[in-house]
Amino acid sequence: MRFVLAFNGTRGDIQPAVVLGAELLRRGHEVVFGAPPNLVQFASRAGLDARPFGYDTRAHINSEVVREGVRTGGPLKRLRALAEIRDHGWSQMVDEMFGLAAGADAIVTGFTTAQIAFGFAERDKIPIVVVHHAPITENPYVSPFPGAPLTLPARVNSASWAAVTTAFWWLTKGRENRLRKRIGLLPAKSPLPQRMDASGAIEIQAYDPVFCPDLPLVWGARRPLVGFVDLPVELRRRIGADRLDQDTDDWIDRGDPPVYFGFGSMPVRDPEALLVAIDESCLSLGVRALVSAGWNDIEQRSSERLRVVGAIDHHRAFARCRAVVHHGGAGTTSAAIRAGRPALVCWLGSDQPFWGMQLERMGAGVSTRLTTLDAEILRDNLEVILGQAYAERAGDVASCLIPPEQAMRTAVDLIEDAAVEGRTIRVPA
Repeated sequence: MRFVLAFNGTRGDIQPAVVLGAELLRRGHEVVFGAPPNLVQFASRAGLDARPFGYDTRAHINSEVVREGVRTGGPLKRLRALAEIRDHGWSQMVDEMFGLAAGADAIVTGFTTAQIAFGFAERDKIPIVVVHHAPITENPYVSPFPGAPLTLPARVNSASWAAVTTAFWWLTKGRENRLRKRIGLLPAKSPLPQRMDASGAIEIQAYDPVFCPDLPLVWGARRPLVGFVDLPVELRRRIGADRLDQDTDDWIDRGDPPVYFGFGSMPVRDPEALLVAIDESCLSLGVRALVSAGWNDIEQRSSERLRVVGAIDHHRAFARCRAVVHHGGAGTTSAAIRAGRPALVCWLGSDQPFWGMQLERMGAGVSTRLTTLDAEILRDNLEVILGQAYAERAGDVASCLIPPEQAMRTAVDLIEDAAVEGRTIRVPA
């Protein structure tokens, strides 16, 4: 069968999809993989027929509109910036989807590209499967608003989801219906989540139920929680993500296990000020710091106590660190907890505060805003997670996680089943 996987986002969004695509390929299927141009090479190293889909996400994240547009100016200026971010690359992805979707037996996609993929699946009468990395569809347990308490009443969360779904539909129905007209479909009259429900399409939840034990009770088989999907050993080796550089390896060996600091693709407003805070807090606690610049422009450097590197393999690094300080992306959260390491989540938005609060709930980490972080806050939070109780609890949670190979197999089984059963999009718009 011919599977088209079309995804947009950062490395954390693309990597699980690459794992699924590589497993489909191993099972004998034809796989076409659409990825942001800055991550096409990454997907290609997994053996996939990877093609550009959308815009350069690294350049976009480091653009002025993302770094400053929603933080500065008056309300109207900020709303315009949000609208620009929301619609950035939409037309390009629509144009490129025509080539990607040609001859597909099924389309697999993510949250940000589901509106586009759903239309093409409906046009071609083929199944669609959506992969989520956090609970970002309606439920009574998790609010749609980043940072909202986990203790909100179910009725409040449900009402919030209804309001957000309606608002997003009114903001985006124009662009979606222009797409639908272009591909010969009637206008949609309801939000996409309602049409997904009516179609019976599978929405794979690629994260572990230990974080959300109540969700399977309300979502059932259509939104299965399969576990965190991560690179298998052989695939990790093939794409070159199975090792540390020798200098970093030697630096770790020369002292006590360091604390890892990394913020992935998230834009840090003042990287040098953050490095000063890291240096001061670690000095006061007598610990070493291994800092990964991620997608931020930070000069690499090394001293006995502080080492700054570029991108680094979490799988190898976290196992040799004492604790992990990160932005709270689903992929980094899973890598840290799989390594049995307590974490300090310094979040910006999206699903990041959710993961931080869940780690707090389980006693395996703490959480704070990245924008308010300074040396004192960092030191106080590090002192907490470096305690023995947090290390033990992180190890306990790690032992409860679904193994990544099992998560991958379950997800790909579901994708294959959806294609074979022909869960086509035939519902009224």
